[in-house]
This record gives sequence, structure tokens and C-alpha cells, in this order.
Amino acid sequence: MSTVTESTAISPPYSHELEWPTDLPAFKVIDEDGSQGVPYAHYAWMREHAPVLRAQTPGEDVWFVSRYQDVRKALRAPKVFSSQVTEPVPLTFLTLFDAPNHTRLRQVVARAFTPKSVAMVEDRVRENAARYLDEMIAAGGGEVATAYSMPLSMSTISAILDVPAADIDKMKFWSDEMFTYFARVARNAPGSGEDEKNTMEFFDYLQENLERLYRENSEAVGGHIARMWKEGLLSDKEARELCGFMFVAGHDTTTLLMTMAFQEFAHHPDLLGRIRTNPDEAEKFVEELARFRGSVHRTVRRTKDDVEIAGTVIPKGAVVRLLIASANRDETKFPGAHEFDMDRDTEGHFGFGYGIHSCIGSPLARLELRVTTKLLSSRLESIAIDPDHAIEYMHGNNLTVGPERMHVLLHAVGA
Repeated sequence: MSTVTESTAISPPYSHELEWPTDLPAFKVIDEDGSQGVPYAHYAWMREHAPVLRAQTPGEDVWFVSRYQDVRKALRAPKVFSSQVTEPVPLTFLTLFDAPNHTRLRQVVARAFTPKSVAMVEDRVRENAARYLDEMIAAGGGEVATAYSMPLSMSTISAILDVPAADIDKMKFWSDEMFTYFARVARNAPGSGEDEKNTMEFFDYLQENLERLYRENSEAVGGHIARMWKEGLLSDKEARELCGFMFVAGHDTTTLLMTMAFQEFAHHPDLLGRIRTNPDEAEKFVEELARFRGSVHRTVRRTKDDVEIAGTVIPKGAVVRLLIASANRDETKFPGAHEFDMDRDTEGHFGFGYGIHSCIGSPLARLELRVTTKLLSSRLESIAIDPDHAIEYMHGNNLTVGPERMHVLLHAVGA
């Protein structure tokens, strides 16, 4: 990767102009029909034939970078690849800022996301996980996302922010509307009709909750943010929007990863017994899961200069989507990358981000995934994908990818 001071390069063909294999439709920015629900075959073709891919949209061209080393270099070059894709930044999301604002906000959140704050919820995570799995075992299985993954991640992030459990469903609705609102104002995506109204209601609720947490001197992450807000380290807007960001970031991606833990155990049933015998190996399973099936597939940047990657010049001001999930499947970094291998060296994977934008909540996500991995291996003899229900994968902008609905059959140990 190199910056280009003066470029007369000819732009490459668009994705739809390339000769894709007959079984692969041209890669698109928006996956309306779900044909990119499991996009790894697209990524493999792109890494080999179009490591820098240009796609056409009504607003502006979008460039995709798919190889590990190219993605890594871009993530390490924030002065060339800016996270501030939209000006002004519409919401106080850490992922949308460059330094110095990103540095300041991340330091504030890092002070709140202490090991003590995460440890406070560990017992609750274990208790809730066991309860949700017990209900699934009693039913012989069920739909994983709604019966286990979503309620566990929602209850966990709610505990971290110290919001009443009775408000979880309401907050899920509001957070979905907030994400819709953000996509509409930042990326010209379709809205819901009332996304702005519902988002403002969400922020009002969060600010009222911050007032309560400050009065109660809460030791949860939400309480730390409340105190920093009252100390003047955060504005009203920043405090409530950071809480909204953490709620969305804290449940959406982890919900998908926990569902995919069930999926990998279904594909590799021997791993249940192996981890049952050696529970400490749950950590290896979690890291390989994050590499192999990381739920965040792309991160967005805008170029501040012309830049050359893999022989292609991306112009200044271009929107670039770094395909971190493709990088995690790059054979030049991870030999046999298309296989789930719990014993591989996963160092350097992007499953929890990388560099200055690495996931600040990764200790919490890893905790939930370790608890899930150990629980499934200790309680279940086997997990099978229910043949009567097709897996329903997410589709849309493919920022996050994974099963929205996945039915399984469960066979308990000793049953």
C-alpha cells in the first residue's frame, strides 16, 4: 500500500462488469436478495482475482479491499483511511471518529469498561445462560437466536449499563430504530418512517437512566459514564449516545457469534467432548470462532489521499470497505483458513477489530462466548441443525453477517 501524489491511473471495471464464476453473482454493496448471506466464496474469488474491487451505487462508488495484508495496512493508517466517513459525524459512535475525538472518547469509555465492571456481571451471565439452555433442552431444541443468544446478550449488556430488566424489549426496539436512523442519515439507507422520533425517545430514556445511576453511585459501566458526564468529561449528547452505541455494539455482534457457536459444534460434534474433558480449551474455541465466523464483516473508511493497493489506485475521498472477514480467511496468513481448526495459531485475527478501533467491549464478548462454550460442552452430547428449518441468514448492507434464525436439535449428556 502506498500513497500516490499524482495519479493518471485508469479506474478498474465495476464488480458487475467482471467475469464472475457462473455460480457466483457479482458482488454487491447492498445484498437485497440474500445471495451474499454466506459471502466467503465471493471473498475467496475477490482475493485471487480482484483484491481491490470497485462497486457502483447511486450515490458514489464503493471500493472493497479483501486481502489480509492490505486490510491490516489500511487499519494501521488512520491518517490515510479516515473513520470519519460522514461530516459532520451524526452520532457519538466510537467507530465514526478519528483522533483527537476518538482518542478522548475511547479513553473515557475505557475508564468505564474496567475488569471489575465486567466481572460484576459474570455470575449473572452464567445463571442466565444455564436457564436459557435448560429451557431449550427441555424442548429438545429450538431456534437459537431467540431462545438463547439474543436474550443472553441483551440481558448482559443491560446489566453492564445497569438498565432495568423490564425495559429490555423496549430498548431492543429503540436500538434497532437508532441503527436504522444512523444508516439513513449517514449512508442514505431506507428509514422506518419514525426512526428519528424513536431514536430521540431512546436518548431521552438513556439520559434519565444516567441521572438515576449517578444518584445511586452505580459501579456498572453505565454508572462510570454517568459520573464522567457529571464531571464534564462528556457532553449530554456524548453521554447518552455513547450508551446507545454500547447497547447496540454489545448485543448485536455477540448474538450472532453465540448462535454460530452452536453451528460450529453441530459441524464438529467431537469438540463438545473434547472441551467437556478440557474446559480450558474453550478459549481456543472462542478465538477460532471469532476468526472463522466473525460477525462483523466490513469496516468503512474514506481516503484522505490517492492510495495504491495491490496495483490499483483508489482516489482521494473514496469510500472504502475493508473486508475484515475476508482477511480472516486469507490462506497467506492462516493456512487452511477455510477450515475451522481450534488448534491453529489465531494471533492477528480481526474478529474483535484491530488497532485503534479494536473492540473495547471484547472482554465482555469473550466472557459470554466462553460461558456459552463451556456450558454447551458440559450439558450437551450433540447439537444438530434441524433439517425441517432452513437457516435464515442476514441480508442488507452486510456490515454484520450470520444466522438470524437457526433451529437446532439438542441431545443432553446422559439423556
